Amino acid sequence: MLHRGRLRTVLMLLKGEINLSENRDIRFITPDYKELFRIQDGGSIVLTFASGSEYVGECKYLDQTHFELKGTCWHICQYAGFIERNGATVRSETEPEVNNGYRIMQRMPVGCKVFKLGHNPNAVQEYVTWQGYSDNPDQYDWGHYWSSMTTAETDLLRRADAERTGIPYDYTKLIKQAKTRDYAR
Repeated sequence: MLHRGRLRTVLMLLKGEINLSENRDIRFITPDYKELFRIQDGGSIVLTFASGSEYVGECKYLDQTHFELKGTCWHICQYAGFIERNGATVRSETEPEVNNGYRIMQRMPVGCKVFKLGHNPNAVQEYVTWQGYSDNPDQYDWGHYWSSMTTAETDLLRRADAERTGIPYDYTKLIKQAKTRDYAR
């Protein structure tokens, strides 16, 4: 089953709305149309929210004013408004953060710690969350490995919440929930 954004991309290709021979740079602008930067088709951006949380996403070129990010089709003006409304900033990812073959896709700082979610499509368990430290970004501790992006994102949020609130988090309960869901299918 195709995701709605991917289906839109396929339909645009079939209708000839996407010209594969044109310059495939994706423009990022402010709401008043000032250009911030450009990235190549397939390049990545880092979206930083006011809380300090970061999301790294790969962008697909659709046409001069549209791109796809995480399965959603965005108009460049629509995305600029989203950034402004959420008090966020966006920049191009110049060098991806990688640890043991896992590319870091999300970062959530909490106090002196940073919780990270990584993805490696070639690993047995494609997703991992780690605990790291703000003052030592190359240190990765306490890896939790997952087969599902949804479960990994849940783990990332729960780990960060546990650190923020001081309420212990037992990730083995999440493992049991994931196994129960898998067996129910």
